[in-house]
Amino acid sequence: MGSAIVTMLLGICVSSPAIAQPPSESQIELSRTASKALADGDYDAAAKAAETLSSGDTNLQQLSFCADVLLRSGKVERSVKLFDRYAEARPQVKPYLWQRGIALYFAKQYDAGAKQFEIHREVNPNDVENAAWHFLCVAKAKSPEEAKKLLLPAPGDWRIPMEEVLQMLHDGDTARVTKKMEATPKDSASGRSARFYGHLYLGLYADAMGDTKVAKSHLKQSVQYADRHYMGDVARVYAKHLDKVDE
Repeated sequence: MGSAIVTMLLGICVSSPAIAQPPSESQIELSRTASKALADGDYDAAAKAAETLSSGDTNLQQLSFCADVLLRSGKVERSVKLFDRYAEARPQVKPYLWQRGIALYFAKQYDAGAKQFEIHREVNPNDVENAAWHFLCVAKAKSPEEAKKLLLPAPGDWRIPMEEVLQMLHDGDTARVTKKMEATPKDSASGRSARFYGHLYLGLYADAMGDTKVAKSHLKQSVQYADRHYMGDVARVYAKHLDKVDE
């Protein structure tokens, strides 16, 4: 979700003297350890480094970094606490924190998650993923019918098959998403990306509709196409989250 938004957020962080206090050598080493562990898929080591880093005299930029690492490592409760601390200290960047919305969903704070995605749309209006996670939060907090009524607009998302995903959230047509993603070459970069996002949001939609069995199936397929990036790790956390839910 929103790499340009992440860049903008980092720019805000670096420009603030309150945030940009020089880290110590040990803090730099912990950051490197966490980043490498994420890249290697060692989520326990990543979470351990982030926990240690966040428990010390951490500046706000490091606090945000730790919240991200803990979310990607599946430590959602701790992640929410750090995101909240960061947002409280820097309220002007709160609209950019879509990551916080995902963490809130996993922590079952659905109303708060929906509100986070609503304000994120103010700074990122074309992101179908934001609309989809908002849809899931509202479906869990209220009902799928209410989620359809409150579906956030997200025009112009060029990624395959995000246009079809947005339409699915509106009318429930999952076949359109499947057809679009399967029209891409399976072994190409674009084909892997389409299948990753397609299965991720087909799974999210099934979860919102209360069909846990179908949701689990799609998330397992999404993880098969997931690269080592932020949303790839979110898909892995989501798959594990669904494994704990009875069908």
